Amino acid sequence: MFASGVVRMGASRVDPTRQVATFDPAAIGALIAVRDQELQTFLWILGEWDFENHVPAGDRNPAYIDVGRVRYVRSDDATWICVAMPHGKAVPLLTFDAWSRQWIYVLTNGAFGILRSVGWEDDQLVFTGTMTIVGVTCEWRMTWSRQGQDAFRFVNEEKTAAGTWAYIDEWRYVRRHV
Repeated sequence: MFASGVVRMGASRVDPTRQVATFDPAAIGALIAVRDQELQTFLWILGEWDFENHVPAGDRNPAYIDVGRVRYVRSDDATWICVAMPHGKAVPLLTFDAWSRQWIYVLTNGAFGILRSVGWEDDQLVFTGTMTIVGVTCEWRMTWSRQGQDAFRFVNEEKTAAGTWAYIDEWRYVRRHV
């Protein structure tokens, strides 16, 4: 981090007579500006959406379609796109890490994982990473496709032992107009 210029030697917060690694305020300001600019590309998702989760038949389940509603909001500090829970809490879901220049998708309830993406290509964003779902850990791929201002979808896939991606399900979202 010293080589990047983001970190330099400076006075310790605890003991100003000590020289320690400190963040350069100008460099941090530039990173914050990059994050804020990238987050602008995802703000179309804010608001309330109806969804359908299309799940194919498997060895132990018939095909089915689940339905529901979700609302996306910004965190109070505007650094995350969150899922608004019914009880009012906003749970962080998406952010942009300016350090690594990657989108970060985080799941912390029931399914646990941090998926990363290098960014939008046209209207598509592909996240990959390790996920743990109901105690099973696997490599996951989630491909988001934006379909204008009022629709998007994502497809979930799991990496097989053979190294290929196996389709799991598709989530389709349509903006609610109230």
